[in-house]
Amino acid sequence: MEAPRKVASDVLAVQLLPLRTDEIVDPAVAAGRTAGTYYADLLRRNGLAPRDGDILVVSSKVTAFHEGCAVRLADVRASWKARVLGRLFRKDPRKLQLIMETGRVAVAIPMCWIFRIPAIRRAMQETSANPEAMRRAFARNNAFVLMVNAHGTYFDDAGIDYSNAPDGVVTILPKDPCATASRIRTQLAQEFGVDAAVIITDTAAKLGRIGSNDVAIGYAGMDPVTRLTFSDDLFGVPRSGGVDVIVDSVAATAGLVMGQTTEMTPGVLVRGVAYEPERAAGGPAGMEAVAYPRRTVWKATVLTVLVTAWFFLANALTLQRWPRRTRA
Repeated sequence: MEAPRKVASDVLAVQLLPLRTDEIVDPAVAAGRTAGTYYADLLRRNGLAPRDGDILVVSSKVTAFHEGCAVRLADVRASWKARVLGRLFRKDPRKLQLIMETGRVAVAIPMCWIFRIPAIRRAMQETSANPEAMRRAFARNNAFVLMVNAHGTYFDDAGIDYSNAPDGVVTILPKDPCATASRIRTQLAQEFGVDAAVIITDTAAKLGRIGSNDVAIGYAGMDPVTRLTFSDDLFGVPRSGGVDVIVDSVAATAGLVMGQTTEMTPGVLVRGVAYEPERAAGGPAGMEAVAYPRRTVWKATVLTVLVTAWFFLANALTLQRWPRRTRA
């Protein structure tokens, strides 16, 4: 028998309860505390007590400070490869060393050249609070963006963050965000006596769109996806959809409250979202539950390129223009 969805019966709508702070968190402030104790204290300071079925959504940046993931660039020894690639791609070789230590680069995006395309430049400048700073960045340290696959998604420069940190310090993503989320969840259970889920978020670019939004990089206490693919729709026909990445939906929604720069809201307590309990061991665990199996992406990419070429060839052989709309 399936376990029931865990959602408080007295909740009639989804609630987003922000966890605000007036304290700027940096490695010095985070020293001696764990992410679990920090967020438990932050909940109390905001007058909030989590309930069974709640989801605590937390920022990867603040979590990283409490997990020892802040790195002083002065302590990084750049390899010869990092120095060569850093010179070619206009990056600090120490930062490039950290990127390569996180994972393999899947795609290198030439933002310095893309930004020169007039239509793209205008669209990006319309979203900028400082277009001149944007122009300088794309000419220098952000000239090339290296996309690295980690934790079930693709991150700009491996998710290494240079902002909102002391000078000379960068933050890297936790090595195992799901384990970190599990420790935070355990702390909540110990201090509040509740069975709540935890999601750790980070910001990722959106393919085909100018901008980004928060995605989950780790979770604990909940099934990250729905498992209804090819279940019957309202007309009794099996549908191909039905695998909703719940952890990403919650992360993106909470990200609207947390913000990405100076909002001073490193967490959100989400109440009213129905979800299934985390599945027992046996299948893919952690973020592998929402990612393509290892060493299969390149195969899927090759097959996609071949079939796309086949489609365009077949399209050309029809000797007709692309059809226009024929109905009113």
